[in-house]
Amino acid sequence: MTTRPTHVVLGGNGVIGRETLRALLNRGENAASVGRRPSTVEGARSITADLLVAEDVSRAVAGAHTAYLTAGLPYSARIWAEQWPVIVANAIEAALTHDIHLVYFDNVYAYGRVEGSMTEQTPINPAGKKGRVRADALRALATAAAERGLVYTVGRSADFYGPGATTSVFNTFALDKIAVGKDGTWLYDADKPHSLTFTPDIGNALTILGADPAARGSIWHLPTAAPLTGRQYIELAAGSDARVKVMSCTTMRIGALFNSGARETLEMGYQYTAPYVFDSNAFETTFSAVATLAAEGIAVALAFARNRIPT
Repeated sequence: MTTRPTHVVLGGNGVIGRETLRALLNRGENAASVGRRPSTVEGARSITADLLVAEDVSRAVAGAHTAYLTAGLPYSARIWAEQWPVIVANAIEAALTHDIHLVYFDNVYAYGRVEGSMTEQTPINPAGKKGRVRADALRALATAAAERGLVYTVGRSADFYGPGATTSVFNTFALDKIAVGKDGTWLYDADKPHSLTFTPDIGNALTILGADPAARGSIWHLPTAAPLTGRQYIELAAGSDARVKVMSCTTMRIGALFNSGARETLEMGYQYTAPYVFDSNAFETTFSAVATLAAEGIAVALAFARNRIPT
């Protein structure tokens, strides 16, 4: 008889899903990856399912006691608005049907423009379409908890980077370029502090939220090292004498005329024109967690990028 997994990662093929699965397996947990393709994480069971289909999600989590919603979508406000509410609703219904704890991985988009440090008490005040989608998801979770007894916990990170983080701006514009001998690029202003969360730290922290009763039912900022400037991050990767290219807002706007990715990035430009400081002290203090220092995380992510270069 096959034992059902006790921890199910919805969206296990994305970078956050993979890191969560690895962290669960390192803890000796019985874990499964849910996605349209089999998992590439050694030791994880694969459950083929479409998160846009309610019956698939319910089948995938049946018998588990914790589900982690780590799914990502193409970086498109239209796709987010169409698909994210469906994915969140399906996860909520499945969690309620099977009486399981739902751990929801979130970003900071719902905060909008923030003066000072972002904390768990920062008001939800989205500044764009993607932020409104994220804010609506938080309301759906809170409503399901208040009216139907959903048990859920939110783990939120800053912009992330890490090994194989193909959707990370820092990976794409800086580390991947440095790996092949090019100059690293930062958006808009390379001298403003900007927090970055290391993806293995996210995976480890989400497993803590899934296991520790002290975490349950709250919103947590996941362990994130002290912010550096874009220039400092690139110098850690490429050396203190590295040339740092800066993509101006004007260049991005011109690029947006021809490139959908540039158009989508413009909406979030405010994150790069002012200090972007993410405070994770509450999590680190409560769970005795330590964020990976930027120098160490960048070395790991850069080595991974270099190992992927065709020979």
